[in-house]
Amino acid sequence: MAHMSNPTQSSPRGLRPGLLLAITLIALGLALTAFFGLRAATSFQRVRYIRQQGLDRGAASVDAIRPWMTIRFIAVAYAVPEEYLYSWLVIPFERRNADRPLGQLNNDYKLGQSPNGNYPAIIDSAKAAISSYRANPVVTGLRDVRPWMSIHYIANSTGVPEDYLFQRIGVPISGNRDKPLDFLGKEQHYPGGPEGLTTAVAQALTEYPGK
Repeated sequence: MAHMSNPTQSSPRGLRPGLLLAITLIALGLALTAFFGLRAATSFQRVRYIRQQGLDRGAASVDAIRPWMTIRFIAVAYAVPEEYLYSWLVIPFERRNADRPLGQLNNDYKLGQSPNGNYPAIIDSAKAAISSYRANPVVTGLRDVRPWMSIHYIANSTGVPEDYLFQRIGVPISGNRDKPLDFLGKEQHYPGGPEGLTTAVAQALTEYPGK
């Protein structure tokens, strides 16, 4: 007489397929929870660091630069044109990625560790670039006005005075110099929101005397 197989023995260690699937889904859920929880904790710590160091209001020391910061973040936080930073760091045009962290750029170019401490050498170059720009600001120009830019950044890049820009857009300068346009537009309830503010700044630039 043929021996009939037991369905409960068809999966590893006698587990029913449904139970095995449930265990797999639970394990996957726990892994995803841990992953996103870690990302949330990291984001919280970085936001707190940004506020503590004054990176969100243009008051940070160059010593506040960290490997997780990107070229764009540094450009906005220190109001230094991206083009100037790229030129100083000798990053070719075709390899420019404003959202790539300094730590990864350091690995890309095999720059190694800084001789001044336990951190990537590219951070020393970024500090030097900011100090050099502050000592001798260079007008690099802008292709377009973007929502991530601040009025301070735009003024430094174009040579158009901040006072003129703030007067034209009708927003008080106090406390607003280093806020990105998308944030400033929402905060000020600007007509048309961030897009309206970005358009207004671009228009002000084109109408500046001598431009």
